[in-house]
Amino acid sequence: MKNMIKYIKLLKYGLQLRTMVILAVIFFALGIVYELIDFNGTGIIPFSGLYLAISGMYIYQVVITASVSSLVQTSFVKRKLQTSVPVLFTTFCLLITYTIFVILRLNLAAGRTLDADPSADLTIFYVQIFSSAVLICLILLYFAFSFRFYVVSTIVLFIVLFPTLILFARSDWSIAASVIDFVGSIIENFSHGTVIALSYAIILLGSALCYFVNVAFYRRPLSNIAYRTALRQAQAK
Repeated sequence: MKNMIKYIKLLKYGLQLRTMVILAVIFFALGIVYELIDFNGTGIIPFSGLYLAISGMYIYQVVITASVSSLVQTSFVKRKLQTSVPVLFTTFCLLITYTIFVILRLNLAAGRTLDADPSADLTIFYVQIFSSAVLICLILLYFAFSFRFYVVSTIVLFIVLFPTLILFARSDWSIAASVIDFVGSIIENFSHGTVIALSYAIILLGSALCYFVNVAFYRRPLSNIAYRTALRQAQAK
């Protein structure tokens, strides 16, 4: 607990703490609004899940930029601020936002359906919960790589993730159909709760992978291409 309090205090050395927190809240709010407005979308990944995942990015940025301040550079906590602490804080925030997303989706699903087949609709809702967890897992990996391989990570994000999201907006796409069949088989053989538990496990897997990537590339300097000005401001603190 003492360490957590110490890490929270160190966040004041992060870049634009107030701005990053405000942006995180804005994207969280956008995710909730999108969930309420576009709940009956037929894609297997609701874009509200994307907004909620992005909200965690700003928390990650605050923590990791705190590690480049001149004061922290000479401290033994620098390694933790670039490996475990950003993952811990971001995972905590994402689990909260994801839980709210799940509660909203299930509560809304209780009174609304997409078509005349309630059982099929219910399966789609759990598919969307599961797929959103996979999305969060992938974005956690992006967090880990982007601060050291910004250009490559961003290119991969744009040419892989976003086109995939667009394709997943059509539930009749072959891979999307496979995901629906997979989640449907879990529901049939186990329970709806198993899908939710597996979804949380996927998010935690993303957090673990994010941590291992941070450790593996810890000695590689943070990218100064996109964050040159930002990192200079943080180092001046």
